[in-house]
Amino acid sequence: MSRLPKVQVCMSAMPVRGAKAMWFGRFIALLALPVMLLLGACASTSAPTAVTDFDRSFDFTGVRKIALQPIDRTSVSTINVSDMQESRINEAVQAELQRRGFELVSDNADADMFLTWHLVTQERTDVRTFNTGSGYNCWNCGGSSVSVRQFTQGTFIVDMIDPVQLRSVWRSTFESRMRSEPDRERAAENRRAAAEAIFRHFPPGAGGS
Repeated sequence: MSRLPKVQVCMSAMPVRGAKAMWFGRFIALLALPVMLLLGACASTSAPTAVTDFDRSFDFTGVRKIALQPIDRTSVSTINVSDMQESRINEAVQAELQRRGFELVSDNADADMFLTWHLVTQERTDVRTFNTGSGYNCWNCGGSSVSVRQFTQGTFIVDMIDPVQLRSVWRSTFESRMRSEPDRERAAENRRAAAEAIFRHFPPGAGGS
């Protein structure tokens, strides 16, 4: 089955040119960090998308009731998810499924499908080099600047589990750069948009899948 997408915190860096410029750039970056987090740096202007895969031999037509399963607290990635974050994610997931006409049940015995999710995060560094020299009528007077960006890449994975065979028959992966979002309304809207993208093609055949 195909792999799936993620979520992230993004932080800009200053160009570096020499030892003094490097020190100054780091100093300015530290001062700017709270402001960038406040503005939500590295926000994407395009609509969020997810990657889905499913078992083509499974019949999804009878799926109406879904039971959300507790997250696995034994893995490192989910240990870092707070109870409040888990609750907010569950609320967004449940709201989107209900909007699509599914019923959320608390008893697994009543469910046509089990839903599980987990979040995987990875620290990454983006390094780019730029030529800053004029290069016109000048020998060796140019230089280069290095842009360094550190960010947290997040991948949110949702599995639909067949309650009979206890195996995944549908998966959606959502990937993006994670960021601090102090605006609660904007954060809630981001979760709503992510949930809409994740379930856009569930069940298979919906939304053109």
